[in-house]
Amino acid sequence: MTSSTLPLAPGTTTVPGTGASADADTGHWPWAVPTSTRAAGDGWVRGHDPRTVASGRVRAQDPDYADWLGHVRAASACKHPIRLAGQIHVNDRDGNRMVTIDTDTMPDGAIYTPCGNRRAAVCPSCAEVYRRDTYHLIKAGLQGDRWGLPPLHEHIAIFLTATAPSFGPVHHRVVKVHAADCRKKDGCTCRASVCHPFGRTCPHGHELRCGARHKAGDTHLGQPLCLDCYDHTAQVVWNHEAPELWRRTIQQVDRELRRLGRAHGVELRRRYIKVYEFQVRGVVHYHALIRLDGHNPDCPGAIVPPPRQITRDMFEQAARTAFVKTSYTSAGHPANGGQGWHIAWGHKGLDVKHVNAPGGEVNLAQITGYIAKYVTKSTEVTGLILRRVDDLTVDVHGDPATHLGRLIRACWDIGEHPDYTRLRRWAHQFGYGGHITTKSRAFSATLGFIRRQRTIWRRTEGHPHTWDDEQAEQVIYELGYHATGWISTGDALLANTAAAQARARHQAGLDALADELAAARAARTLAA
Repeated sequence: MTSSTLPLAPGTTTVPGTGASADADTGHWPWAVPTSTRAAGDGWVRGHDPRTVASGRVRAQDPDYADWLGHVRAASACKHPIRLAGQIHVNDRDGNRMVTIDTDTMPDGAIYTPCGNRRAAVCPSCAEVYRRDTYHLIKAGLQGDRWGLPPLHEHIAIFLTATAPSFGPVHHRVVKVHAADCRKKDGCTCRASVCHPFGRTCPHGHELRCGARHKAGDTHLGQPLCLDCYDHTAQVVWNHEAPELWRRTIQQVDRELRRLGRAHGVELRRRYIKVYEFQVRGVVHYHALIRLDGHNPDCPGAIVPPPRQITRDMFEQAARTAFVKTSYTSAGHPANGGQGWHIAWGHKGLDVKHVNAPGGEVNLAQITGYIAKYVTKSTEVTGLILRRVDDLTVDVHGDPATHLGRLIRACWDIGEHPDYTRLRRWAHQFGYGGHITTKSRAFSATLGFIRRQRTIWRRTEGHPHTWDDEQAEQVIYELGYHATGWISTGDALLANTAAAQARARHQAGLDALADELAAARAARTLAA
């Protein structure tokens, strides 16, 4: 290979015999320049600033470092742990005080507890715990045979998605045929259809058509073709009324099931769990899993399979009829001429899939993971993550030149009316103030029950059979809020690193166990 004869940029040199050039100032190849240009010895260690390194070194060199690390273990992976201060009293069975433990005698003078935030954008660790709890809650409601639930494999269940109506044309991405290896949604690289191939010119002079084939991460997705034509007010009111619309809908499902039961001389019960998800246009839609149970007159509280004469198609038709029938008019408002808004589900209909149906495309593991992953999300898909909006910030976030800004401003303006005051409280969520997850009582266990089981496991160090409720009631906590967050960034670095190492060891153990089970199955197969 001959040396290159092309002129070199200033500050570069040519390596003889290769024609490659290296930066004379840094001595690195152009494609291998370090991401950090800080000089060695300036106090930075692997991207951490000198203050973090110094505070972490001070903590790690403390003789009581091991005790501190064990003390904060419960919240070691949390991004914003809560520090509690006060006293813990231990009484005997007669109520006499045996000992009192003051948090002043503990490391840092406080007890660390996780923040418990479900949003991954706020605290990834606590959000993952919340997601896993929801996963097991849903799995128990579909599979059963744990936590006092009977086996539920013979119960009919459907998974449905209910969306809001249209409030104006927006940029969208529709893929009619996905590739076999497509990851769908954010990871989808399949060829999309033309956004809006046909359209007219609106009264505001905007052409309501778009010939682009939008990619999955396109910033135009969810944006109105014309901001002035889009009904932002109706959208925030629909978000505000969505929980009430669901309540009326599930009541209508009960009526349809009673009609279906009377037609076949049986009694039916429905149990459900649902989560909401924000669409990129800033409106919510619901993912719901509805399970059909029978009724035992001798034991009304028992969970029994539905009668065999009730088929999956009958159950689906009853649900579809309920969603079509449910609609109402909201409270009146001066912004709508003193009238209310028509509240109903979208005209595109329900997306209904049968769970664990013979030959069906949805199985238990897929649907459980699909629903559980949404409980850690909020408005991230819209590109805007806010805390509560108030009088000082509404002008900043309510930019009339943007779609989301108009939604926030609509919440604030409509919220002046006494019947719509909650719109202001939930303006940062575009008017929606419902819970992320709701369920029927008998669908499964509760999150409180699952958290209590985890607490017992942690306090008994993996031996829950030794737990004594009477002894637990003899421990009285008098703790109050002390502060939020780690004392120093060095503490956060050390605690999070220890938690990451613990997770890695746990995952390595699971992988090793999976390999052993796979090898055992292979050996049995060969022996057979």
